[in-house]
Amino acid sequence: MIKLLEHLPVLVILFPLCATLLCPLISHFKPSFGKKVVMTGLFLSVVCAVTQLWQVVSTGEALHYYLGGWKPPFGIEFVIDGLNGIIVVLVAVISWITSLFSSPFEKLEREEGNFRSAGYYSMLSFLALGLLGMASTGDAFNLYVFMEITAISGYGLIAIGEEKGPIAAFRYLLTGTIGASMYLLGVGFLYAATGTLNMADLAAAMPELVDSPLIILSVGCLIVGFGIKMALFPLHGWQPAAHSYAHPAADPMIAGIMIKVPAYAMLRFFFCIFSESSAVMEVFFDAVGVMAVFGVLFGSLKALRYTTYNKILAYSSIGQVGYIAMGFAIGNFYGLIGAVLHIVSHAFMKSGLFYTSGALKYKFGIHETTELGQVYRDMPMTGMTMTVCALSMIGLPPFAGFFSKWYLAIGAIENGQYGFVVVLILSSLLSAIYFFRVMEKLFMDKKTASERTDTVQPKGKLELPWQLIVPMIVVVCAVILLGLFNSYIVGDVLEPTIREVVLA
Repeated sequence: MIKLLEHLPVLVILFPLCATLLCPLISHFKPSFGKKVVMTGLFLSVVCAVTQLWQVVSTGEALHYYLGGWKPPFGIEFVIDGLNGIIVVLVAVISWITSLFSSPFEKLEREEGNFRSAGYYSMLSFLALGLLGMASTGDAFNLYVFMEITAISGYGLIAIGEEKGPIAAFRYLLTGTIGASMYLLGVGFLYAATGTLNMADLAAAMPELVDSPLIILSVGCLIVGFGIKMALFPLHGWQPAAHSYAHPAADPMIAGIMIKVPAYAMLRFFFCIFSESSAVMEVFFDAVGVMAVFGVLFGSLKALRYTTYNKILAYSSIGQVGYIAMGFAIGNFYGLIGAVLHIVSHAFMKSGLFYTSGALKYKFGIHETTELGQVYRDMPMTGMTMTVCALSMIGLPPFAGFFSKWYLAIGAIENGQYGFVVVLILSSLLSAIYFFRVMEKLFMDKKTASERTDTVQPKGKLELPWQLIVPMIVVVCAVILLGLFNSYIVGDVLEPTIREVVLA
């Protein structure tokens, strides 16, 4: 058992990898078994992720795992501490419940003859594999490999979505390739300057190279590369269509975590590798701060223009990513706590909202907010999930979204950056406008209540199949518990790592 615990960092990734490879083979003989393999693999990944986070928190020491027993700089290292340990748990949990959420869609579309179960579930598991690898690796080039795995699976899941899905996927392919190339170019400059790809070794070599032109070029490439992958304004062009037209069963995972892990990677790169260079960090703070402010305002204002539910959520994400980047630009302890908390809380909030979008599509085939009149009567769990996640997105206590914004505001005030505080308040008011419009349609508009046609009649008394309801229950509980117990998460999990590793 002790030997098994030593391999947890790689087991978290191996289970989705095995599921990805086995799903098409097993589905050839028994389609329903293929998806069960993926669900089982992702569930085992959740168990490993939670166990390794518990290990890190209880011992107070990071886990280091050397693939094949080869230590850096010759081998690839996985490093798990309190910061990325919680990101790994986040990715594993949302991946697993999204695989569960996909099951009713698979059954429905298989009956219509236009759904290939093996391909879909393999891509879903492949996406989880890429995101888990990005969060776990301590090697700069290995991060690129997992980034490409994430992108390839994302292209497929977007392309099999709605009518404009292939166009959205092609747009993402073009933009994402530029982002990956810029990241790889930045890593190439770092390797040319230092001769290593291990992040810890890069950090150790950086104080002697602060004035190197290669480092300056690398910083510019990395900001653009990470900015595209996390859909940071003005590098967000691929995101609205991708989030609007992806397959409704996979959309919660794509919107919830696919742009959050690159945000974590940006934090890790700049605050752990370049932190000794004040000139580099000053450029980083200025560039990301400007992008964050415009992103927050742009996303919020664009969301006001639309009545299509998915479009509102997609542009809202641009603004929410701006909050995360704002925490990076603030750069102090509270700013980074707010950024990390917002990565976690927004992943659950946005996944929850896209679960409701998928549920509405599944039951009534609707996308427009004008068609939501009295939906809560037919779908009470969906209505509750939508309400809780929307209130948290606005930033009302005691939900998770309030506390991440609270830490961002404290960090900005501590630095004297009052402009960020004004932007936080203004964007929260704009969020309140477009989310209250949605809730007004949901609870008060009676025009479409009698016009909807229930396309699927689930068995029993539940509004939806239980596989759709359980993920919504999980995200509602997460949004509430993250708010109520945020002090424990900050004090016991995030604070030691951020003070000792990120801000050391």
